[in-house]
Amino acid sequence: MEIILPFLLIIGGLVSIFYIRPKTKNHMIEIQFMQTKTISELKSMFAQMDENGLGNDYREYVELKGTVLSNNLVEAPFSGKKVVYCDAKLAQVTESKEQYRDSNGNWQTRVNKSENTISSEQSSQDIGMLDDSTSEPVVLEINATGCKLDIPKTFDRFEPKGNLGNYQYFKSFSWSRFGAEMLGFRMTEKTIGANQALYVIGEAFKVGNKLHIGKPQDAKKPFIVTTKTEEDLVNQSKQNEMFALMGGIIAIVISIILLMKEIF
Repeated sequence: MEIILPFLLIIGGLVSIFYIRPKTKNHMIEIQFMQTKTISELKSMFAQMDENGLGNDYREYVELKGTVLSNNLVEAPFSGKKVVYCDAKLAQVTESKEQYRDSNGNWQTRVNKSENTISSEQSSQDIGMLDDSTSEPVVLEINATGCKLDIPKTFDRFEPKGNLGNYQYFKSFSWSRFGAEMLGFRMTEKTIGANQALYVIGEAFKVGNKLHIGKPQDAKKPFIVTTKTEEDLVNQSKQNEMFALMGGIIAIVISIILLMKEIF
C-alpha cells in the first residue's frame, strides 16, 4: 500500500497539470474573448435565417448580458422572499456520541454532528432575460441538463427543533420520525432576485416563435447562467488554473519524497 500511494499522487498531479489546468484555461479564454451580443442582434440574425429557410435549424453559441425578467415571482420556502428563482435545501442536523480511548488508554466521549439533506426543491419554470436593446426576452433553460447555474446563497440558517413552529413550512412535519438525537434543521436558499443582472453563455436556438438559450450540442462548450460578472468569472478561472498547477506540482513533489523514503 505504501508504494501505491506515490504512484497515485503522480497520476493525480499529472492529470491536474495536463488535463484540468488546460481545460480551465480554455474556458477562461473562451469567456474572455467572446463578443457580447445584444438580444436585438441575436433576433435579427435569426430573422435573417428565417428568410433563408434555416431559422428552425440554426443554432449559435453566444454571450449575453442582461437582466432577469421579473414578472412571475415565487415565494422562497424558508425566507418567504419573493424571487424569480429559488433552489432550497433542507438538512437534518443530528448528534451522536462515540466512546474511544485516548493516547493514555483512558475512555473519552466524542460528540459528532452531521447534516443529511432530506429535501431539495428548485423552481420548476425556466426564466426570461432582457437587455436594453429590446423588450422581448429570451428564455433561459436553467432547469435543463447541463446548465451550470452559478447563483448566490441568500439564506443559510440553523434552527433548533423548538423554534421550527415559527415556519409555515414545518407545520405538517412529525418530529418523532427524526429520532431523539435530532437537533434541528439547516435551511439554505440560493436565489435569483427581481431585476438581477445576469451573465449568460450558451447556445441560442428557436422553439416555436421564441429564442431559447440552452446547452450547446458541442459537449465541450459550457452553458453558464450566473449572477457574477464576466470579470469575476475570468478571475475565478485564473485562480482555478493556478490551483490546478500548484496542486499538481505539490502532489508530484510529495510522491517523489515518499518514493525516496521507500527506496532508501
